[in-house]
Amino acid sequence: MERKIIPIGGGLLRLGETIAIDKFIVKESGRKNPKVLFIPTASKDLPAYSVAFRRVYKKLGCQVKILRLFNKTKFSQTTVEKLITSADIIYVGGGDYDILLSMWKKHKIIPFIQSAYRRGTILSGLSAGCAVWYEYLIDSDENKKIHLKKGLGMLKGIAIPHYKTENPFPLEIRKTKTIVTAIEDKCAVIYINEHLKGSIPVTREKAFTMRHPHVKKKQVTLYFHKSR
Repeated sequence: MERKIIPIGGGLLRLGETIAIDKFIVKESGRKNPKVLFIPTASKDLPAYSVAFRRVYKKLGCQVKILRLFNKTKFSQTTVEKLITSADIIYVGGGDYDILLSMWKKHKIIPFIQSAYRRGTILSGLSAGCAVWYEYLIDSDENKKIHLKKGLGMLKGIAIPHYKTENPFPLEIRKTKTIVTAIEDKCAVIYINEHLKGSIPVTREKAFTMRHPHVKKKQVTLYFHKSR
């Protein structure tokens, strides 16, 4: 069973900015009407976000369910586990990464997500939902000294979502000995069995990697979907 992760650098789903990527994710599932679970924790379960996601993915032929961890109605662990492990695709919304991680730990859903991934569920997400799959991500607050936060570690290295091509990698990051992956808005990358296979741009957006001891960015080449 192939394991796939498709992190998206950024973009407004409700405005259709990532629709080419959304179609790609659905196609990669290999199912006619895949079961998609949306987890909007990072936005504090913002209702408008869930409405937009459901609208977009239902149009793509998906069966959509939403896991709201801020819901006053408490789900049993059995119900949560079933929601997660029965999904063909898990999509994690953007927002506040610290809120996302603390709530996931509080509700003990991380092992369920890891188990679903090992069974072949596609993992995806945008912004915070992009970075969470990596070992580390950069704290993007411009008023703070750059430091790293821990992710789930399914993918090696450091993630930089919302990257801008004209920006150099920060000096502190260039000194690291691990791989750095930077993804522009309206661009995604695909990993198969934890190996980076390429980028999925909406138009001409880009993704880059950098490995120690090289300090120059290397553009990720376009990934072509193989028809089934």
